[in-house]
Order: sequence, then C-alpha cells, then structure tokens
Amino acid sequence: MQLTTMMKSTITFLFLILCWGIPAFAQSATVTATISLSAPSPTCTLSGSSSLDYGTVEKPGSGSGSITIAATTGAVTTSLTRSGAPKPGQARLQGSNVANYSVSREFPDDLTKSSDKLSYSGTWAQSASSSSSYTAISGASYSGTAGGAGTQFDRYFRFGGTISGIDLNDANGTYTGTITTTATCN
Repeated sequence: MQLTTMMKSTITFLFLILCWGIPAFAQSATVTATISLSAPSPTCTLSGSSSLDYGTVEKPGSGSGSITIAATTGAVTTSLTRSGAPKPGQARLQGSNVANYSVSREFPDDLTKSSDKLSYSGTWAQSASSSSSYTAISGASYSGTAGGAGTQFDRYFRFGGTISGIDLNDANGTYTGTITTTATCN
C-alpha cells in the first residue's frame, strides 16, 4: 500500500508535534585530567677502566727495596731493576641527574701470592678528566657535587701506592691484591 502525500504530511506533522511536546533531557559528564611530575632520578655507574700494574721487578741481591707509583702523576720511583710498563689503576664514575656523590675505597694491606705477602700502602687521586691533572685524596672517601637534574658528569679516580719490603726471601711470581671502590649518587 502506498502512502499518499497527504498521509506523509500528516505523519511528519504528528512526528514534529511529538518531538516538540516531549521534553529533551541534556546529559553532561566531567573528566578530570591529572599529571604528577617528579625530578629525574639520579643514576651513576662506577667502573674500573685499568688495573694498577707495577710490571716485573727484580728482587735486590741484598737488603730490601720498594717500588712506588704516584696516583697523581703515574710516575714510578724505585731503586730496583724493573721491566714492563708500570701504570696506575683507574676507575671512572659517570652519572646523570646527580647533585652530590661520594666515592669510597678500601686498599688491601698486602699483595699476596699463596701464603707469601708484600706490604702495600695505597694512594689515590681524582680528576674531572682522564687526561688532566689529578689531585691527591687523603682518607678513605671523597665527596663532590655535580650539576643536578638534566646534567651528566664524569669523575676519574687513579690508584697507586708503594710496595715495600721486597727481598730475596720473597717467592718469585705474581702478587695480587684488590682495591675495592664504591659510589653513592644523590
């Protein structure tokens, strides 16, 4: 059955009356946007980049001797015959977003080979660059400041010291000891 134009007009008219006659209810909703900000977290890494190496030292024919590597300069001092390329040990502290840092070290009292011991007295120094001059550090810890949030820094630590009491009674071979370093960054 086909709707006539008159019927279509009547239906449209009734529809419009219903729409105007029925109240419309508006709906609303609110959404809150939030964000929490915090300062970048400080991070740091302490790594050993080279070992303290005294090279090969010949024991004296009589008496005793010693060998020293200066932590500040890497200079070697000894009256004993030596070979190899002695060099100071080095560690590097790298960090970002760090305001303050502290590095501590623990030197061994002796370098050992099995039950044999050589007396060791360690020294250390620090610098902002591995190629610039180093400043001696007294004591077992060093504290410094860095740039804080949004910055990065490097600090280098060099290790040396004196091995003393080397004599004919010491066993031939390699003597070792461990220098332990730790870092805290805030």
